[in-house]
Amino acid sequence: MRPFTIIIVIVIGAGAAGAWLFFAPHGAGSSQGGSQRAGDFLKPPQNYKTSGGQPMKPRW
Repeated sequence: MRPFTIIIVIVIGAGAAGAWLFFAPHGAGSSQGGSQRAGDFLKPPQNYKTSGGQPMKPRW
């Protein structure tokens, strides 16, 4: 009976984790601010310094 109980606990835990991952992005407005902050954090810079760098040379 013990292995059966362990399997049931693992199945319930996996189901709860899957439900949390499935329903978490559809939260009531709390994820909107987080996704906006993530977009700002992951946004690449728009101005790149292109002067005074090392000249490009082939590697062969």
